[in-house]
Amino acid sequence: MSAVHTLFEERVREGPDRTALVAGSVRLTYRELDARANGFARSLLRRGVRPETPVPLRLDRSADLLVALLGVCKAGGAAVLLDPGWPEDRVSAVLDGCPLVVDGPPDAGPVAEGPGVPVHEDQLAYAVHTSGSTGRPKLVGVTHRAIAHRVATHAAAYRITPRDRSSWLAPVASSVSVVELWPYLCSGASVHVADAATAGSPPELRDWMVASGITRAYVNMPLAELLYGLPWPPETALRLMTVGSDAVRVWPSPELPFEVAVEYGSAEANGVTSCLVPLEDRCTSVTADETARSSRPPIGRPWPGVGVPVLTGDLRPVAEGGIGELFVSGPELARGYLGEPARTAERFLPDPAGGGGRVYRTGDLVRARPDGRLEHHGRVDHQVKIRGHRVEPAEVEAVLLAHPAVRECVVAGVPGPGGDLRLCAYVVAPDGVPAGTLRAFAAARLPEPMVPTGWTPLERLPLNSAGKVDRRALPAPSWGPAPDGDGPAGEAADPVAAGVLELWEQELGVRGAPGDHFIRSGGDSLSATRLVDRIRSRYGVRIRLREFLKEPTPETLIRGVRAEGGTR
Repeated sequence: MSAVHTLFEERVREGPDRTALVAGSVRLTYRELDARANGFARSLLRRGVRPETPVPLRLDRSADLLVALLGVCKAGGAAVLLDPGWPEDRVSAVLDGCPLVVDGPPDAGPVAEGPGVPVHEDQLAYAVHTSGSTGRPKLVGVTHRAIAHRVATHAAAYRITPRDRSSWLAPVASSVSVVELWPYLCSGASVHVADAATAGSPPELRDWMVASGITRAYVNMPLAELLYGLPWPPETALRLMTVGSDAVRVWPSPELPFEVAVEYGSAEANGVTSCLVPLEDRCTSVTADETARSSRPPIGRPWPGVGVPVLTGDLRPVAEGGIGELFVSGPELARGYLGEPARTAERFLPDPAGGGGRVYRTGDLVRARPDGRLEHHGRVDHQVKIRGHRVEPAEVEAVLLAHPAVRECVVAGVPGPGGDLRLCAYVVAPDGVPAGTLRAFAAARLPEPMVPTGWTPLERLPLNSAGKVDRRALPAPSWGPAPDGDGPAGEAADPVAAGVLELWEQELGVRGAPGDHFIRSGGDSLSATRLVDRIRSRYGVRIRLREFLKEPTPETLIRGVRAEGGTR
């Protein structure tokens, strides 16, 4: 296997004038992208980057981020992916420990020739943070070998050609964002970037995909369910949408003009399984029969070269048809948690089957069907997925317990009013503390998906007979305070205000008043997307999600409906 930038350079030689990236008004050919990355790589070398030197990249999805990512690979360094929206507390340790941080356009001109730094396939290519059960995030180090294997398997299963156009939608600090790019850029295809506002609005994202001629797209599950529930024009160029990051709950309609397939992986194990494997017996929205549709979509079979033993707690194979923990072996395993050998040893174990290899303990429970496909059956621990982001409740609890007013707390994933999983914090604070204060405290220290949207005060936490917190005895969460009374006088007689507040209550599960704050009432970015779409469907008006989130109140929506002439 080759280092990922070497695979890319082969495509540069084959088709230097093919389009590599389109991001708004920016369009780069393979030659231009390569030259900009070469210049940046040489700049990094002059600034002391050596094999596996960590180089934090704090950039949005853009041409600059792709140039920086490719340049770090060419220089032999290891890109550390950071989200520009993360609070300083989340990334301070990384930033303090690295003298070189890229948070703006790469500062070098294009150079035709690469630096020629030899990079071994077992060198680190990048590192990403994942939520940690000990109360602090882990940094997962991924090698060039892992990316090269993904390129080979995905290019074959997706049948990628230079004519393909792929979307780049994943969060920049996730492993998906990296592996979403390389199968296409190492196949001569082009990658297209949707801006944040478009990527957050399903109707606008659909329209962008159609207008951009996107042929292949990876979409996180919560957004995917909203996307494939929309009407699509039959002339769309999209042929395949792959869905992952969380358990897929419903089958897409076979009437969609494109195929939808589930895949499964993680930062530690990269690509693990897919419903496209093997192609001649794939299980997708197009091929699934009524029997398959009677249960939730499976997560598929393993990619070629990947092992997926299903084991008991003592590392023995489960009985046929039984549920056990999924372990993973193969070339896509990460090196481990950087700088944390003890945590690495807990999750990356010697292969119980022998042979000297390793397996990664995923914590996911699965059952193997008679046809070899795997079904997902939850977790062995309390880890949850919130809008496709992995969250260890213990990390959130550790942050909340640092607040001087909080004596005890438990954080759990609980279905919200719309059925999607949300974080709820159950807090014991004898002297009392407003939920808004706690939310602000958490938001200053945690990424947005890890900030609870439900805040339930308790006098004490429920305990079981062993003296441990009994999560099953936790009460139904409080998603937001119900206002007193029925709102301002005349509201009931105003059909627009009444209709907006009705949709607000349907989404959040609590009554609202015109001045209520959506996030403090239990909402999040995904439920805000759904609410704006509800408004758009009922009133036939176009309200931008980005504008609503600047001032997320019913009054903002009411004004927007009126300004657009919506009266139904």
